Amino acid sequence: MARLGLAVAKTALIRTILLCVVFIGLNILDAWLTGIALGAGNYELNPFLGMRFGSSMLIKGLISAGIVTALVLFKRCRLLKPLSLAMLLICTWNCVAVLFWS
Repeated sequence: MARLGLAVAKTALIRTILLCVVFIGLNILDAWLTGIALGAGNYELNPFLGMRFGSSMLIKGLISAGIVTALVLFKRCRLLKPLSLAMLLICTWNCVAVLFWS
């Protein structure tokens, strides 16, 4: 029985680590695509980052790593899945903006 509990815990840990990496990676991809879109004449829709940090991959990576760290520390890892899905939709939107409006 203890082995089963260890296997389940190991799977949950791997899933959490994977979601953390996906969330941070999607944020960095978002910054890169935003930089391309800004260079093509589009503008940033995020009112918090705006033109100051919208295309900085380092800043976006650090902010997303901070968010991930806070979620893990406060045991709110279940929020990583919807946040990653939202970032995937944002990256898809940015791809559309770069491909069709540039």
